[in-house]
Amino acid sequence: MSTYNSVTPTALGASKHRDTPAMQQQTPPATDALPQSLTRFVEVCHERASDLKFDSKKTAEMQLQLKTMIEKANNIGKLWENDWDKQELPIFNNVASFELNCNLPKPKIQNQPLRFNIKDQSLKHRVGVLKRRQFNDSDDDSNEDDDELFSDSRKKARASRFERELSVSTPSGFSVNDEVFEADKNQPVRGTCQTLEKSYLRLTSAPDPSKVRPLPVLQRAFTALMDKYKSGDAKYAYLCDQFKSIRQDLRVQLIENEFSVKVYETHGRIAIENKDLGEFNQCQTVLKSLYQMPHINSSANKVDFLSYRILYYLLTRNYDSISLIKLKLTAKDKESPLIIQALKISKAHISNNYHELFRLYSKTVGTTRNLLNCFIDNERVRALAVICTAYKILSLEFLLKNFHFENEVDCMNFIKEKQIEKFIELRGDNAVYLNAANARSTILGFLNQSKRVDIKGQV
Repeated sequence: MSTYNSVTPTALGASKHRDTPAMQQQTPPATDALPQSLTRFVEVCHERASDLKFDSKKTAEMQLQLKTMIEKANNIGKLWENDWDKQELPIFNNVASFELNCNLPKPKIQNQPLRFNIKDQSLKHRVGVLKRRQFNDSDDDSNEDDDELFSDSRKKARASRFERELSVSTPSGFSVNDEVFEADKNQPVRGTCQTLEKSYLRLTSAPDPSKVRPLPVLQRAFTALMDKYKSGDAKYAYLCDQFKSIRQDLRVQLIENEFSVKVYETHGRIAIENKDLGEFNQCQTVLKSLYQMPHINSSANKVDFLSYRILYYLLTRNYDSISLIKLKLTAKDKESPLIIQALKISKAHISNNYHELFRLYSKTVGTTRNLLNCFIDNERVRALAVICTAYKILSLEFLLKNFHFENEVDCMNFIKEKQIEKFIELRGDNAVYLNAANARSTILGFLNQSKRVDIKGQV
């Protein structure tokens, strides 16, 4: 399938053709052979595991990291570019990031190595050299960023983030919230509250049983809440508050059953409908743990939420987690239409095949469509930024057709939201065009904004 980078769309007008060295990239050998450095890397990893006397569990974890690293390099076309001789696996180095060596930022100080004879020069002289070096480098704004990037605290933070994202077994959902209080499994709370409707309040200490609803009351509260949702009488802010309150009462009482799954699944879907990705992320994280429990492992919606998780990780550009999911998919999972669709969307996104991405988007329905709606406009901005770099003018007919807007109104709303309506022109043939050359800087501004993901997982 061709992409916008390699195919000239019809009715686009004059092309700004460019011949640059970047267009003539070196290609790997046309064989099935792997880079020799990669082969050495795999051998060295197994030797290190043997020297460190890894048990079977840790060896399996090492092999999983190897597969994920190699698949990641292959997915982004850097299998041959990456320096495998310098590559590190996090399992061997707690401060190593789960990133390809070729993508790691290089500290500027490496380009200016310090050379002095320790025996011949005094400590005072060496300190003076270091201070002068720091003073000379102070004009470079990026030097401060490099120092911060490679500080011990930042390394530990990245290592901690890696452990959270790549841990094979997730802890119980009690830590996935903004509560200070954590339930004690040896002393679960037994609620006595009979009130159906109760607002969510963040817990900072042990809950009062008289203010916690037991399971039968929570089930009635859920039914009443769903009636309000279906009738359209309640706003999302109210629904979210009530769902969080129900989830909290389930959590403090350590209730982990089919009803718990139902609550989190329902809140997750409603959160997606309302583009509340922060709440969806909390719900899907807890569901991931609940689905692993033997008595609820056969949830009918497990595969559905697995596909949503793939798309959410795609939205937040968490490609490592997508690779891990792909490695763990069962044969039955791979037959699911939703999983197949999510993986196709993921492939189109990673390969920057915007034409295929928008075509797949147009085929989605339900919760999948709602989730994609949370970031499809950002993908349209990415595609438009590429096109505006190559072409001077674009017909609106092309945008409407290839970006798969629902209708002309949807297309014009996108144009107004991205503040490029002032670049719309009416040509002599009565066709409407976008002056892509002039709109490029505005589009690039929105492109930079679309790359931001906040701490709650929202864009």
